[in-house]
Amino acid sequence: MKFLEVINDRIKSISHTWIRFPVVFVLLFVMAIFASISIETNSDHTPEIYALILGVFLSAAMSFGFEKRSNPLMWLALSQAAAVGLAAAYYFLVLGSYTAYSGSVADVLRIVILSFALFFISLWVPCLRWKTDFNDFFMTFFKAFFTTAFFVAIFWGGISLVLSAVNVLLFKLPDTLFSHVAVWIWVFIAPMLFLSLIPVFGGTEEDKEKQEHLARIPGFFKVLLSYVLIPLTALYTLVLLAYLVKTFVGGDPGDLLRPLILAYCIVVIMLYVLVSKVDNKISQLFRMIFPKLMVLIALYQVVNLIIKIPGEGIVYGRYFVILFGIFSIIAGILMSLLPLKKNVILAIVLTGFALVSVTPPIDAFTTSTNSQLGVLDRVLTSNSMLKDGSIVPNKDVSDKDKMIVTSAMQYLYDVKETDRVPGVPAKFDLYNDFQNTFGFSMYYQTTAAEPAQVQSRYYSLDASKPLELGFYQYLIIVNAGKYDSVAKDFKTAAVTDQGKTYDVFVVTKDNGLELQIRDSLGKILANASLSEMIDSMSQTAASEGKEMVPPDKMTFDVAGNTVSIRIVFQYASSTIDGTRKTYDSNMYLLLRFE
Repeated sequence: MKFLEVINDRIKSISHTWIRFPVVFVLLFVMAIFASISIETNSDHTPEIYALILGVFLSAAMSFGFEKRSNPLMWLALSQAAAVGLAAAYYFLVLGSYTAYSGSVADVLRIVILSFALFFISLWVPCLRWKTDFNDFFMTFFKAFFTTAFFVAIFWGGISLVLSAVNVLLFKLPDTLFSHVAVWIWVFIAPMLFLSLIPVFGGTEEDKEKQEHLARIPGFFKVLLSYVLIPLTALYTLVLLAYLVKTFVGGDPGDLLRPLILAYCIVVIMLYVLVSKVDNKISQLFRMIFPKLMVLIALYQVVNLIIKIPGEGIVYGRYFVILFGIFSIIAGILMSLLPLKKNVILAIVLTGFALVSVTPPIDAFTTSTNSQLGVLDRVLTSNSMLKDGSIVPNKDVSDKDKMIVTSAMQYLYDVKETDRVPGVPAKFDLYNDFQNTFGFSMYYQTTAAEPAQVQSRYYSLDASKPLELGFYQYLIIVNAGKYDSVAKDFKTAAVTDQGKTYDVFVVTKDNGLELQIRDSLGKILANASLSEMIDSMSQTAASEGKEMVPPDKMTFDVAGNTVSIRIVFQYASSTIDGTRKTYDSNMYLLLRFE
């Protein structure tokens, strides 16, 4: 009976959530429909889904900010209309020209950061409005998130197991059914369950009791915070400080400190808020010492990155790390000076930083693009490669400047801003047009006098020239790559000829990459060393100074027992990093069986 009461209470709570967040409910429903359509038809509805995600967070923030006001229906209608209107404006004005080809990582990050900012607005607006302790409200959200993840994961896993049993034991289910189930559970059901665990502020006595109950820290969680997470953070701090000392002596060649410090600052700030209501010696020492350590470590990070800007410029990743580092310094100072009840200021400051990072012209993407354009202009000018608004190819550029030009163009290509570089052709393709534009290959060989660096080669098939198919019967597209030294066999395709089945295997070994054709008993009928082909092809292409290679230089014939093979590489690359060599390739595989 107790279990049934819990289920009944949860269903009742979710039904109240639909009334409390009606527009969120509708937007999630539409988002799930678009996702299902994309799965079923393989069509791209990314801009619609991005706009709906933004609309969900806008609607939720408006609901938290305007609920329980006088004339609630009017405020609900106005606030939700504003949320939907803003999301629609973002869709038509910002995402209107978005396509799978033209979209960039900036589009994704803007949605993520705006949603993050709106989430924190949903946290601190009710605290200011209802004079609620931010630490209690954060704990409520924290518990709601993990409670939702736990129950929804079990529900999704159970449904998936049942469907798998039906698929294996009874009858074949559609291949897309499992994806549809995951979408509707995680996109539609999970958010509604999460919101049902967030209390109503300014409500009845029952709502206030629920609010206090949800904000209470479970006993086991207090133990976890005090005797597990804080000691682990202390050990992590010691390791980080030791590595920090090491970098003062030998530098940080792997640039490992950046993610370590970023993760450290996030952990310290979250733990500080979570243990704000835990009153014991360990939590007191943590609140007294760790904010100050975080200030010193974050300051080191910010200074170290700013020093590199004049020579390397800034990219959006570095921009975000610097900005979060500055926030961590401010947060550490605030945590050291302000009482625990004022932690809401941390959320307000973080929201401000998030909004700054996506507000032109000082946003991450505008700033980083202008910075890389400036670095590129400086290097091209110093090498006399700019003339009358055009780029003059120059193969005699130092390796250092080659690396800077390659890095800058790679970044501008990723964010779809190469059209802002003077002299770059329209519809510039980084891998096909780079060498013709600048006069040197994107990937360059270091000299013997320099320390060992990563050496890479990339070659692409010249698609403007025809392929010779010869007498072959079957065409298969195969992707093959070697990324580690562990021996592995990958079955990539199967061919049936005259009732017999033949399997295509890609075999990775310590000394190379191979392609094998095997019969149904596993006997190898033909074996070809792809790594040797790529190496020989790279040497030939490198001697000609080209990245776009004609078909005859990327075509290899192999004769085996009862099978003939023609391998035509669509693209191929090899990378040497110290003693480690990796390969990546995509090829047309033509087969004929005797």
